[in-house]
Amino acid sequence: MTRSASARRVFLSIPLPSEGDALRLDGPDHHHLTRVLRLDAGAALLLVDSDGWAAEAEIIEVRKRELRLRLSPRQRLPAPPLPRLSLLHGVARGGRSELVLQKATELGVDRLCPVLCDRSVARPREAESKRVRWLEVVRQAARQSERTRLPEVSAPQPLSEALMVARGRRELRLVAALGGQPLSSHVEPLREAEAVTLLVGPEGGLTENEVALARREGFAPVSLGPQVLRSETAALTLLALVAFASGRLD
Repeated sequence: MTRSASARRVFLSIPLPSEGDALRLDGPDHHHLTRVLRLDAGAALLLVDSDGWAAEAEIIEVRKRELRLRLSPRQRLPAPPLPRLSLLHGVARGGRSELVLQKATELGVDRLCPVLCDRSVARPREAESKRVRWLEVVRQAARQSERTRLPEVSAPQPLSEALMVARGRRELRLVAALGGQPLSSHVEPLREAEAVTLLVGPEGGLTENEVALARREGFAPVSLGPQVLRSETAALTLLALVAFASGRLD
């Protein structure tokens, strides 16, 4: 679909209506538009929901707790390209997790799953408290890179739980690990996969037990070369290489 050059892309927390030319927004969407983006009546928007629909809109009234918008008919967005890319990344200290979430979103990742590993500094309660901020980082990165869909962002969870997700029929699983096979050995499987799940540990990497656990769940160890990379560098390097090798960047 085409959109006005001045229309601002906004990702909604609710589905777009299938009929009608009006929409009322409150709660988090009202807060985001009025307090974060500071938009007022007359602003042109491109609204995108999580079900793959989009509609052009104009704010016609701003109230204290509610927005009223005029909508154009919604249109179905193109399906995301295959393979579907998921990144499991060990929660890192400081703003490094935010960097991974931001840049992975720009690179087109479909699902982000922060995981708590043996060497993670953040604890479950601390990591969960950051999730609201992480969601905003992802939202801003998606808007900046003009993505049509937001990636899923899972709540932080222990690595053992994250690995329990059932493996898809045509899913390739890779874990960054010292001594792994070069990524070039997986180019053909990457081209044929419908989904690719990547696992990268926090600072200090995954422990031997964690790599063994990942292997039992179908993850093949891959090497990113002889250099020792920071956790965030490793995650983004692996994601970019896989996106290229799988044809996602064609």
